[in-house]
Amino acid sequence: MRPELKELLLASMLGLLAGPVYWAAGPSRFLSWYACVLAAGVLSTAGWLKGLRPGKGAWLLWLLWPVLSGACAFFSLAVFGALRP
Repeated sequence: MRPELKELLLASMLGLLAGPVYWAAGPSRFLSWYACVLAAGVLSTAGWLKGLRPGKGAWLLWLLWPVLSGACAFFSLAVFGALRP
């Protein structure tokens, strides 16, 4: 699998984890718990970042990464926020 695709999948998964983390941690501890999840996800990319070649594709990937992660987080928080009692 290409490193670019791995990065996009990771961005999606980290975004989708926002809802379950919010549901498990609650509103008061959400930011600290989610910061740990994001840090672990970003650190896990160290191995395959060597495979990214500089160029237009890498720049577009880094521009798309936060947008994709944010959109997935918004969706996940909307779904899990509605489920939280």
